[in-house]
Amino acid sequence: MSTKYFCAHCDKEFVPEEAAAKPRCPQCMRRGGVEVVKEIAPERGSNHSWMLIVALLIVAGGIGYGVYSATTVTLEETPPLRPLEPRELSAYLERDQIRVGAYESMMMLPSDVAGWPDGAAEIAARMHGESSTWSLELPLPREVLTADQTLATMDAHEERVALYPLELATAMTALLRERGTNAMVAEVWEFEGARAPADPSGMLGYFVTAVYEQGASGEPSAYFDPWGGRGEVKVSSVRVLRDTEVVAAALGTEAMRTIARSGDGTKALPMVETALLLDPGSPSLRTVNATVLVESGGVAEALTEFDAARQLRPDGPRQLKLTQLQLAQAGMLEMNGQQDRADALFSDAHSAVAEVIEKWPRYGRAHLMLATIHLGLEEPERARVELEAAETLSPDAPMLWTVWAQYDLAQSDSVAAAVKMKRAVALDPENWQLRLQAARVLQGAGDDEAAVENVGAAMRMVPPDKRADVRQFVERMMGPGALGGAPAPAIEEDPDVDLDSADPALMLGDPSNLRLRDPGQSLKLELDD
Repeated sequence: MSTKYFCAHCDKEFVPEEAAAKPRCPQCMRRGGVEVVKEIAPERGSNHSWMLIVALLIVAGGIGYGVYSATTVTLEETPPLRPLEPRELSAYLERDQIRVGAYESMMMLPSDVAGWPDGAAEIAARMHGESSTWSLELPLPREVLTADQTLATMDAHEERVALYPLELATAMTALLRERGTNAMVAEVWEFEGARAPADPSGMLGYFVTAVYEQGASGEPSAYFDPWGGRGEVKVSSVRVLRDTEVVAAALGTEAMRTIARSGDGTKALPMVETALLLDPGSPSLRTVNATVLVESGGVAEALTEFDAARQLRPDGPRQLKLTQLQLAQAGMLEMNGQQDRADALFSDAHSAVAEVIEKWPRYGRAHLMLATIHLGLEEPERARVELEAAETLSPDAPMLWTVWAQYDLAQSDSVAAAVKMKRAVALDPENWQLRLQAARVLQGAGDDEAAVENVGAAMRMVPPDKRADVRQFVERMMGPGALGGAPAPAIEEDPDVDLDSADPALMLGDPSNLRLRDPGQSLKLELDD
C-alpha cells in the first residue's frame, strides 16, 4: 500500500515539497489543503479515475446549474412595460411559440454605437435631419428595418432617406437605452392641439419615443418625435408599447406592405395574425387585419375586425374604414335595384364623414372620402371643392389623384384623367390595384400601350395562384386586348357566373362604379390605398 497526495483545490496528484508545512501544489500554485490518500489494494476494485469522474460530474453539474441560473428568465403572464433584455424577449416569444423572424432583434443594437449624441432632443433632431418626411398614406416599397438597420441606412446615405415613424422611434429608443436612459416606443393617435389624426391611414401608426426619469416608474416624463422633427411633443392620446408590441407593429406594417403590393393574402394574413398574438389590443393592427381579410374575401370577419378596431379607438381613420364599406354596400344595393336602401347608406356615409371633418378639419383623407361620395351622388361641383381641400392637405396621396382622375372622367376629359392617373402611379408604383385602375383610365384616353404596360406590371406583382382571376377581371373590364396578346393561363370558369354581364370589382377611388364584386365572386375592395 502506498500513499498519494492530492491538492484539495484542483484535485491533481503531486509530490509535496520536502520539509514544507504547507506544500505548494505545482498545478494551481496554491498552498495548503493537501489530501493524503492511501492507495487501496487493487483487488477491492477501487480506481482513482472513478473519483475524478465523480468530481467532473459534480463540477459539470455546477457549471450547468450556473448556466441555467444565468439564462433562465422569470416570465410574467403579460410581458412587463419596461425595456426587455434580448434573452427576455426571446423567452416570451419561445413560451408563446411565436416566430417573428428577423424582427426578434427589432430593438437590438451593437454594444458600442459611435457618432450619435447622448441627449434625447439631440438624437431626435439629428434623426429628423437625416430622414425625409412623406405622406404616411401608403407603405414604403421595402421591408421594415430593425433599429440596427435603421441607423446603418442613415449612415450609408448622404441624402435624406424615407423611413417609417416606427423605425425612427425604435432606433432612438434603442440608442437611449444603450446610453443608460430608460426609454420605450409609444404610439400616438393625436397630438395636443392637432386638427388631424397623427396617422392618416389608421394602419401604419405614428410612433415616438417615451423617456422616463432615471429610476422613476409610472408615466413617461417626456415624448420625443424624431420623424416629425417637433422635438419634445405634447400628446393628447398615446399608448406606450411593450417591446413585444413593437415587434407586432413591425409585422403589421409588413403585412400591410404585402397586401398593398401584391394582394397576397396567404402571405399577409399569417403576419398580421402573429402580430395580433403579441398585441391584440392594437386598433391599428385590427384595422390591418380587417383590410387583409377583405382582400382575401373574408367580409364578415373583416366587418367584425373593423368594428373591434373602432371600439378600441373610435377616431377618424377607423370611422373612414367603415364608411368605405358602407359606400361599397350602397353600390351593391343600387346595382340590385334597391335604390332606397342605397340612398340611406349614402346619407349615413355622408353624415359620418362630415362628423370626422368637423372634428379634424385638416384631415385630407376625410375630404377625399367626401369628394368620392359627392361624385357618386353626381354632385361634381361639391366634389371639386373637397378635392381641392384634400390636395392642399395631402398632395402626395396616390388616392387623391385617382379620385381627381374620376372627376375628370365625369367631366368627359379623358386626357386630363390619364395625366392624373400617371401621377398616382408615380407615387405608388408597387400597388397592383392602382396599376389596374391606371390601365383602365389610360385605355379610355386612347393610350393603349401604357394601359398594357400597367396591366403587365400588375400581373407580375400578384402571386401566381391569383393571376388567372386577375386576368379574368381585366378581360371583362377592358377586353382581351388589354393583355397585350400574352398567352392566357388555363382558367376553370364557374358555370354559375355570366362573364358577359358581370361587373368589375370596386376599387376605392372609382366612385363612378360603386359595385363591390362580380356576381358569385368574393368581395374585393381596396381599403389601404
